[in-house]
Amino acid sequence: MHEFSTAVSIIEAVKRAAKDYGATKVTGITIQIGKLSMLNHDQLLFGLEIAAKDSIAEGAKITIEPLPIKIRCNRCATKSIVNKEGALYEVLSSLTCPKCKARDIDIIQGRECVVKDIQAVLDEEN
Repeated sequence: MHEFSTAVSIIEAVKRAAKDYGATKVTGITIQIGKLSMLNHDQLLFGLEIAAKDSIAEGAKITIEPLPIKIRCNRCATKSIVNKEGALYEVLSSLTCPKCKARDIDIIQGRECVVKDIQAVLDEEN
C-alpha cells in the first residue's frame, strides 16, 4: 500500500508550500494522477485525510483529476491518448500506435502524481 506513503509526501509538500506563502489554512488540494501511477484513488484519499490530521491541511477538500495515458510513436511521431481499460499489464502489453500500429512507442503521460493546485487562506500580515 504505497498510497499512504504517497499521501504523507503530498501533505508534507502542501504544508511546506503553505508555510512558504504564509498560509494559515489549506482549504483545497487538487492532485493529478496518471492511470499508470498504480495509485488507488480511494486509498489515497483515505491516506491524505489521515496524513492531514492536526495540521494546516486538515479538512481540506481534495480533488483528484485522473490523467489519461498518452503515447508517442517513435516510427511515425503520432501522439495519441489511450482509452483502454483493464489490468495494467493488459493495457501496457497492448499499447500500439493507432496510425501505423507500431509497438515502438514512448509513454509521455500517465505515470504522474502531481499536486496541481493548493487553495489556502493567507496570513494578512505577510
